[in-house]
Amino acid sequence: MQSQVLHLGVAAPSQSVAAMALCAAVLCASEAPAQMKVGSVEIDVTGSARSGATARTVLTAIGVADRITRGRTTSARTASAARVLPTAERYLGVPYRWGGTSPKTGFDCSGFVQYVFAKHGTRLPRTSREMSSSGTRLQPRWSALEPGDLVLFAEPGKRISHVAIYAGKRRIIHASGSGRRVRYDALDTRRGRWFARRLVSARRVSPRGAALVSDLLARHAVDAVVAKLPLDPPDHAPLP
Repeated sequence: MQSQVLHLGVAAPSQSVAAMALCAAVLCASEAPAQMKVGSVEIDVTGSARSGATARTVLTAIGVADRITRGRTTSARTASAARVLPTAERYLGVPYRWGGTSPKTGFDCSGFVQYVFAKHGTRLPRTSREMSSSGTRLQPRWSALEPGDLVLFAEPGKRISHVAIYAGKRRIIHASGSGRRVRYDALDTRRGRWFARRLVSARRVSPRGAALVSDLLARHAVDAVVAKLPLDPPDHAPLP
């Protein structure tokens, strides 16, 4: 009997593998040889596949294939996020200006991040509090971060009021009111430790990511009917 080929595509990280398990059950109820494809991973179901052991083998293979595609997607997102760093570095030294959104007028913290990501085709909200809901949520631990991730800060007992881009090697790049310009800060310095102690949220924003675009479009639709949040105040870190 002619082989059947089932294409399941690349599983997104948030997509359940229940559909793949259902397809496996159907295939294992048939004596026809078949081939399942999860992304670029092919799974052969040959000969009579009625036994429970064979079904369990197929389901295990599906799980492995799903983990492979998840890993590839995560790596692609991380690499995509890191592309913003060379763009961010172009604006080192641009003066800090509260409410500023361009290198001509100066930047505040969220204006800088918004401008950099816009250069890569991604529209972010205007304030750090709004940005704290963009992209993919990460654990707010420095060891969990990759270059290009957003890091968000809050004074003790207060709301998020500052955002920076993690640059790797325990450094951040940001428009800092206390630093008076777009600059790097190392987390192991006196200034850097001030920021490190106030990290409360981290997000991974993949430029041009389809899921992110959908999320942002929905958020901008809401923004049209709700009052805008106040702009981010200057940070109060120790002076350089």
